[in-house]
Amino acid sequence: MNKIKIWFAITLLTISPIAITEVINLTCFNEGQIHKEQKDWTVGKNRVIKFNLGESSKLAKMSAKGYPLIEFDLKVTDTHFLIGQYKSHLKKDLIPIFSINRSTLIVETDSFFSQQNLPKEPRKCLMEE
Repeated sequence: MNKIKIWFAITLLTISPIAITEVINLTCFNEGQIHKEQKDWTVGKNRVIKFNLGESSKLAKMSAKGYPLIEFDLKVTDTHFLIGQYKSHLKKDLIPIFSINRSTLIVETDSFFSQQNLPKEPRKCLMEE
């Protein structure tokens, strides 16, 4: 019985660091909303959206002021994080709602908030720890 407990503890300890590294946290905002040196989120904080991207689970969670936590499907390509919904349960064709460039961390597609009469400047993202 002790061998099972020890094996379980070792397994849990080795899996935990892997699970932590597979989640990417992004905080995205419009230009001019943040003072990068002080990380002052008070300017324009109602336009900040946060993404938690699970690369292994292929899920993206989005939180924004005034909206409930929303889950989307996630597809990771060489150049982009594509966040949206698959057309069918086969998960072949993703309809991207958000497209975030992996090298610049700029939100290039934003179909979720584009329907509102809000400023159209592209959002930039910061990778959070």
